[in-house]
Amino acid sequence: MATAPRPGAAKRQAAKQQAQSVLRMTFEGRTLNFCPDNIPFSEQVVVRKACGGLPFAAFWGGGPTIGEDSLQLVWWLARRAAGEHNLQLATVLEEWPNPLRPEDFNIEFDEASEADVDPES
Repeated sequence: MATAPRPGAAKRQAAKQQAQSVLRMTFEGRTLNFCPDNIPFSEQVVVRKACGGLPFAAFWGGGPTIGEDSLQLVWWLARRAAGEHNLQLATVLEEWPNPLRPEDFNIEFDEASEADVDPES
């Protein structure tokens, strides 16, 4: 007897795949990896407090283009995730080059493939 996949299995698989996608950013000689679709709740709360109640989703649409304000926010969260737990957004904004030139920043987005995601977990 054949078994059908559990209802919703394809949606769960796609969500897992998206959550494992990695944004690799290099800025001022420092490279950080960040998973924009897998932000802990505590960090989501920190974003709302720092951004006047706006959620992270207001800054990150997952598309191929990203505004400078979104870039600043993502860099801030990536630094916090990399160990600078008490880093304030204001500090990142003070350190930010003005104007930001294309050669100042490099971004690569590595999407997880279906082979990277364990369907049983």
